[in-house]
Amino acid sequence: MTRDQADSLRNQHRTMRKSPGSKGLHSARKIAVTSGKGGVGKSNVSLNMAIAFGRLGKRVLLVDADTNLANIDILLGIHVQNTLADVIVGSAFFSDTLIDGPEGIQIMPGSSGAVEMLDKDDVVRDRILAAFDDLEQRYDIVLIDTGAGLSESIMQFVVSADDVILVTNPEPTAITDAYAMLKVASYRNTTMNAHVLINLAPKPQEAKETFNKLQLAVRNFLQFDINYLGALPIDPNIPQAVAERTPFILRNPRSSASTAMVMMAHKLLKMPVKNEADRASFISRIFRQRVEE
Repeated sequence: MTRDQADSLRNQHRTMRKSPGSKGLHSARKIAVTSGKGGVGKSNVSLNMAIAFGRLGKRVLLVDADTNLANIDILLGIHVQNTLADVIVGSAFFSDTLIDGPEGIQIMPGSSGAVEMLDKDDVVRDRILAAFDDLEQRYDIVLIDTGAGLSESIMQFVVSADDVILVTNPEPTAITDAYAMLKVASYRNTTMNAHVLINLAPKPQEAKETFNKLQLAVRNFLQFDINYLGALPIDPNIPQAVAERTPFILRNPRSSASTAMVMMAHKLLKMPVKNEADRASFISRIFRQRVEE
């Protein structure tokens, strides 16, 4: 990124924060859902959490940012025509990418390498930044389903969010990878607001014990605290819903997993946003991070 591009981006953020009545004064809460390793149910959590927020009366945009295995559309059994990549190359508008989902949520399908493409053209970048700023005014929550692992593109989404939901399970390898994610992310964002969701725990006590082990390691070696968001129990409704390409929270709203998901969504909404003063759009934050680095 050139010095002129960097200066332009900094000036854009200063204007957004200082101007009375600026659109940037009201923006969505950005929540990234991530995991240290694949196979822990991250995308399923993202989809059902988004629907839970919708049931609680929130306007929700679910962004499928898993550039390696974008699969929100698969979980819903829907056909995708346009993605963010099409917007960047100019073959579609933002409105063309959005898909109406259950409970009034909207979904932006995944697109491999979309963020990286923005680096190539400053005119396109500025247009997309402005469009995202406008887009986020429509929502209360932007929920981002990231990829699994510690790649640069994943970390950019994680450290730019208001909140991070880290999905893991009681397996030792999953806990080790979750710790690695927290270590890398906290180094780049010292005020990260991290919430841990334990998936596939046989019993609530085992889920809490899993969290306690992770929390102890984080406190001792990384010197910060993480929040216990809750646990999704082993529930036969979940694999059946996946097989039917139906969110489990819709297939059986009264199942143990569905009840737990709504409770966790409600719990998260009650928690304050640490960086409330920073109302820049999600994509804008990613580029500001690149400038500062």
